[in-house]
Amino acid sequence: MINELRIKRILFATGFLQSSGLALDYTKAIARHFQATIVMVHVLKLPDAGIQSEMVTMRPCMTRLAAREQLEGIASGVRRTGISVETYVEDGFQCDVILRAVTARTADMLVLGVHGVHLGIGHYFVGSNTEKILLSAPCPTLTVGSQALAGVDPILHPKEILYFSDFTPEAEAAAPYALLLGKEFQVPVDVCQLLPKRAEADPGLCQKLSDEYRERMRRMIPEPHSNGCLPAFHLNRGMVIEEIVKRAQRQLAGLIVLGVRKRPHFGLRVHTRIAYQLLANAPCPVLTIRNSTV
Repeated sequence: MINELRIKRILFATGFLQSSGLALDYTKAIARHFQATIVMVHVLKLPDAGIQSEMVTMRPCMTRLAAREQLEGIASGVRRTGISVETYVEDGFQCDVILRAVTARTADMLVLGVHGVHLGIGHYFVGSNTEKILLSAPCPTLTVGSQALAGVDPILHPKEILYFSDFTPEAEAAAPYALLLGKEFQVPVDVCQLLPKRAEADPGLCQKLSDEYRERMRRMIPEPHSNGCLPAFHLNRGMVIEEIVKRAQRQLAGLIVLGVRKRPHFGLRVHTRIAYQLLANAPCPVLTIRNSTV
């Protein structure tokens, strides 16, 4: 359980893609707000020729030097705005390098730019690398998808924060972050609840579950939340993604918060689940918190 929001070091993983550029805008906004240091990491996978060249000459190959130069160029532009930046180019597989860097660089938040895989009109899914990182990251992870609004105003001046709940322990683990961010930005937290099947046709049970859950949320932070939580918005299982996306667009939400955890059948296309569809379709950044206790 957390009782304060501490963001002093933000790990920003960049592959020099367009999605990374949009994610950097949000990273800078958060770093400026919390007076945090940005730790930029680029994962390098050298071709065989580059590996052989470095082994023979004992010097960095041209590919490595170019990556360092490009990363340092991005960092220099951020430093000119007054934000502290560290840079690292590291070898290995993307997931492994990023997860190691989160721990080694003592990051309080990880930021990823994600691009959806287009599977038809209105259907996007994130890649398996992003899924693996979210399911293993020891710190909150902010993903910025290609559908997120460009610019930084939405996250600096959000109208509200959407907290996604499905009455599970992993969802409850994310609630303190939603409430503390609501407090930090002085905005309400709107609870979007995915109803269990047994409650969808039972208004009385639906209300009872919602009241009990909101009461547990209120007890998670010692002092009263200044804006409280709005009455729960109930989601039916058929149109979950569409409903959340439309609500976020309509209410100019600056952030969606939800919990994730590793499932027993991880290999069975986990990216088709609600959380991963939402990452690629959300009109604002999505903050995921991994519950390591369940």
